[in-house]
Amino acid sequence: MEKLYFEDVNVGNSFTGAKLLVEPLSMIAFAQEYDNQPMHTDPAAARAMGLEGAIASGAYTFALMTKSTARIWEGLHFLPSGLGFQMSFVHPVLGGDELQTQVEVISKRESRDPTRGVLGIKAIFLNQDGASVLDVENVWLLRTKSGQQ
Repeated sequence: MEKLYFEDVNVGNSFTGAKLLVEPLSMIAFAQEYDNQPMHTDPAAARAMGLEGAIASGAYTFALMTKSTARIWEGLHFLPSGLGFQMSFVHPVLGGDELQTQVEVISKRESRDPTRGVLGIKAIFLNQDGASVLDVENVWLLRTKSGQQ
């Protein structure tokens, strides 16, 4: 499949990321190092808080979303950009969940730099039940055909 340039993408286009399985031991190990709170590291403590078990930290959830979304970036002439993130953690992520990113292009405009274009995107990270666990809106930069290398 040919990679898409800015000119090849339109508002309303949607893309699907890779499916990922949340490995409970990896999830807890991440939390032990970076977000050492009982709801993330101790299933019994999490249940005592009214949760189904240990839940993934937000940082881990976002890292998984990035991994799922990388499959989409591989099909685009994607340029590094970390612009305008808005995030909402909607539903807890549990060990054993299967997650996948769905992206929709919600806006498109040319950049001042003619070698790149700007896409506004809405990404939804869904679990196996179709429930959103993380919603993100941000900006992606794509290379234009005139910016080919």
